[in-house]
Amino acid sequence: MLCQKCHKNLATVRYAEVVDGEVTEQHLCADCMGALRDKEDTGFKLSGNLPTVHWPKDDDLVQQTLNAHRTCLACGAALGDVLDDARVGCPQCYASFWRDIEPRIRQLDERIGYHGKLLRVDDLRAKLREDLQSKRTLLRNALSTEDYEEAAHLRDEIRGLEAGLSASESGAD
Repeated sequence: MLCQKCHKNLATVRYAEVVDGEVTEQHLCADCMGALRDKEDTGFKLSGNLPTVHWPKDDDLVQQTLNAHRTCLACGAALGDVLDDARVGCPQCYASFWRDIEPRIRQLDERIGYHGKLLRVDDLRAKLREDLQSKRTLLRNALSTEDYEEAAHLRDEIRGLEAGLSASESGAD
């Protein structure tokens, strides 16, 4: 799909804008999206600042020459341009240039510090701990206001949460 703004380059970004409850969507190339990001007369700033990546250049002149002449079969992007700009032209570029860009993607992944998803069990335990702490705070407030009926009810809930938490922790071992 071509960019809906310049009608020259391949669209690589989907941009959606909501104005007065009406959504307008555009498919833009990286250059038009960059120009849109730079434009600040709207009073709003686009989120999602991407990290600047400076990939190391190969010093081997022969390798650079070979890379400059290899192109993607789908979009025609040259490997040399992909390595210099740190941008691929299309999804097929990943398949065409994988051996050359994979080590650099790994370097980028290490710099960002992605560590994977947390286990869902950890989310459940964290929620139980959070509920337990809020119930204990409510219990202290009930005792300070001498609302003993509410305090007894909260005490029983705390015991149930503590039992559930200890059961989930012993089951994880």
